[in-house]
Amino acid sequence: MKKKNFIKKIKEKTNKFFEEEENESEEEINLKTLIIIFLIGFIIITSIYVYTNKGFEFMKPGLDETEGTEQDDENREIIQFEDYFMGKEGLENSDFSQGITHWCTSKGNKFDDDSPSNMTLNKEDYHSEPQSLQMTCLEHSCRIYYNKKSNSLIINSPYEFNNETWVGIKPKTKLEIGYWYKGCEHWISFLTLDKYGNFDNSKAVVSKYSERWTRKEITFAIPLEARAFEIEIMMGPGGYLLLDDIQLEKIE
Repeated sequence: MKKKNFIKKIKEKTNKFFEEEENESEEEINLKTLIIIFLIGFIIITSIYVYTNKGFEFMKPGLDETEGTEQDDENREIIQFEDYFMGKEGLENSDFSQGITHWCTSKGNKFDDDSPSNMTLNKEDYHSEPQSLQMTCLEHSCRIYYNKKSNSLIINSPYEFNNETWVGIKPKTKLEIGYWYKGCEHWISFLTLDKYGNFDNSKAVVSKYSERWTRKEITFAIPLEARAFEIEIMMGPGGYLLLDDIQLEKIE
């Protein structure tokens, strides 16, 4: 009923307006007529909408259009690392003179009292004094990782981005690793971590069994999308491996 009265009043106003137009020029009448018709139509449509949608609320003025929306993270840095080589040269305790600090393993590839495999220091057979690291692997595969902190932890998952095994690096950096070994065939891998926390085995190199101390040298270029890398040395079951003087250099 209210809606009908409202429309009736609008019609009366319109008729009165058109009566006043009789004394005006044709051009002025046409322009004025179009404007009035537009305004009347807008008022009618808005009034009907508000009346039939009582819960309708106008947008609050000053509302940020981006508020509550997901940001496009295509180019947003999620994972950032400080360049490890700023103020440092190579790996710490690379000759194992400080024991096994900075070297750790992962759960499932661990050396502990419950496993027949073990990681020990060999003070009788080494490339440089006073000792070398010996991995004796009797079941499953055995792995070690370089750790930035001065400890030798057992890590649940070495590939989680918050582990200290990830070494910060600038993309496109070129590295060279050289080390001495004696014993079983093994693999040394460079894993890289991108800005979103995804890891990839970017390079893996196999070293054959050797009965004498042998030097291995590997170069590796950090991929453009990488923000950190990880060094992993793995051997299969059924033997031992001696490691010494693991040197890592930034060459470019």
